[in-house]
Amino acid sequence: MSLRSKIVLILVTVVVGYAAIENVTTRLAAGRIFGGWERQEADEDLARIKKRLDDELTDLVGKAAFLAGTGELSRFVDSGDARFAQQDLGRAALLRGELDLFYVCAASGKVVWGEILDPETREPMRLADFPRESLAPNHPALLFRAEAENVAGIYMTRAQPLLLGAVPIPGADGVPFAPAEGNLRHAAHGVLVFGRFLGPSLKRRIVEEELQLTAGDEVAAPRAIELLEREAAGVPAEMKSSAVGTLYREGDDGFLHAYARLSSLRTDLPLVLHVALDRAIAAKKRASVNYLLLSTLIGGCLILLVLLRLLQRIVVAPLSTLTQKAVEIGRRDDTTIRVGLQRDDEIGQLAGEFDRMLGKLAKSREQVIETARLAGMSEIATGVLHNVGNVLNSVNVAANLATRRTEELAVGDLELLVGVLQTHERDLAAFVGGDPRGKHLVPYLKELSGALGTQRRSIQDELKSLNQGIEHIAELVCAQQSFAGAKGVFEQADLAAQLEAALAICRQGLAACPELEITRDFETLPTVRVDKHKLMEVLVNLVQNAGQALAERGGTAKLTLRLTRHGAHLARIEVRDNGVGIPRENLTRIFHHGFTTKKNGHGFGLHVSANAATEMGAKLHAHSDGPGRGATFFLDIPMEAEAALSAA
Repeated sequence: MSLRSKIVLILVTVVVGYAAIENVTTRLAAGRIFGGWERQEADEDLARIKKRLDDELTDLVGKAAFLAGTGELSRFVDSGDARFAQQDLGRAALLRGELDLFYVCAASGKVVWGEILDPETREPMRLADFPRESLAPNHPALLFRAEAENVAGIYMTRAQPLLLGAVPIPGADGVPFAPAEGNLRHAAHGVLVFGRFLGPSLKRRIVEEELQLTAGDEVAAPRAIELLEREAAGVPAEMKSSAVGTLYREGDDGFLHAYARLSSLRTDLPLVLHVALDRAIAAKKRASVNYLLLSTLIGGCLILLVLLRLLQRIVVAPLSTLTQKAVEIGRRDDTTIRVGLQRDDEIGQLAGEFDRMLGKLAKSREQVIETARLAGMSEIATGVLHNVGNVLNSVNVAANLATRRTEELAVGDLELLVGVLQTHERDLAAFVGGDPRGKHLVPYLKELSGALGTQRRSIQDELKSLNQGIEHIAELVCAQQSFAGAKGVFEQADLAAQLEAALAICRQGLAACPELEITRDFETLPTVRVDKHKLMEVLVNLVQNAGQALAERGGTAKLTLRLTRHGAHLARIEVRDNGVGIPRENLTRIFHHGFTTKKNGHGFGLHVSANAATEMGAKLHAHSDGPGRGATFFLDIPMEAEAALSAA
């Protein structure tokens, strides 16, 4: 993933995470704030409903007080004048006063006149709580509290809740109340009772008026009004406890339901006011939160774009330039390239340090190249010395043998013969023919000639071996001199003949093992294209190392040289000995430069041999079962096509 992609991913994650946290936090906070506001509105709606009910009760009491203050009603209580009832009372009076109940009672509770109309059909109806004959003395409409001028409240009937207002009817003397009895007092002359059912019509009117009043304020308005008994169905169980004031419930119907207790004229039947309000505030809360979320996302996207632009210009672009320069330097392997960013911030400092490091790297590289060249020269010299040393051992032995054989020539016998012949130089024929010593001259010359011939051939063999060694040394020096030039010349070679030549070169070195048994197992193979000089280096090293391992172990020494086909395209040369063996952990280390386990070793032979094998396209590796169990070296050489490819 690129740096730009990572930055975009991180910024997008931050913006989305911030928006999510902000949304959750806002919803929680808005839930409290708007929920409190919504409940506050519910409280206000409950208060308004209560006030409307109080206003209705006040209206009832006012109308009743106005009518009760007339003298005609007082006289009607005393006389029961039917004409007054027909003219001033009746259904018309209920309609004028928007009343559903109209009772005129004497102080004893006897109903002088009374009428109850159904609020919907406006037809006469009866209520068990308001009998037409007489009200009970303890009827709530007849009980006036101390200091109270009237009775006003809600009376739960079996039909519907009833807004009830009752005022005393003063007598002729103007005294409205009888003496007090405890905290109650009775009307002295009579009681006028007005009632208005809190039915569908009245509730609908209250709701419509509330909607009209609150429409301009755009706040929630009640959608339903109910007066319920506390024990009635639909009243939450919590409202049955007197300790609970106002209760709120969020219904599945999308309304907020508020419940509040109301006082009732019937103390044994507490009332609950239930108001259902449209959740306009909750809808506004959701809209506000969604708007805030949208604005947060839009603002975050704008900030994201600005940050990306700034980061692209300030960070990503310079880093991209620095990266491109670094890639170009690596691709072209050119330490002269410079970034050249002229900035006064951290990226500018980084680019400057990068350029300075490139300068130092260029200098260090020159030093490394020089050091490597010197090391290469040293390794070349070491390889030359090692290989020349191996060959010089054989050359030295051959030269010594040639010298000793030369000293052993029968030159003394020839000098004696020459002296005898010089003595008889004048009578040579007589000496040869008649002297007994002369008769042995021809056989002696024959034997002397044979001995000299044998000694000459022996000296020629040693000189030939000496000449081969010198030629090999010359080839080593010539090859190492051209090490930095072209590869060696590949030519067809008989691998068996090369093995025999390596044995011949190392013959004198193997003489240190007097009980040496050499086994040759050569499979007939076609000639192989190889660098003969490098192949000879490898074989001489392997044979000489085998001889040293055998000499160090002592006892019966066995050296096996094997030439086989390995697979379809490889020729394998095996040099096996039963010498001191190689520990398992050293099987790969023996090819490292400088590694040796010999007291007088230098660790160059196998390292140089492995390099020479690699240069020919061959592979050199070793196997041993452990110390004292001998070792085997394998040289796998490509045949025909493989060798030709290596030569190319």
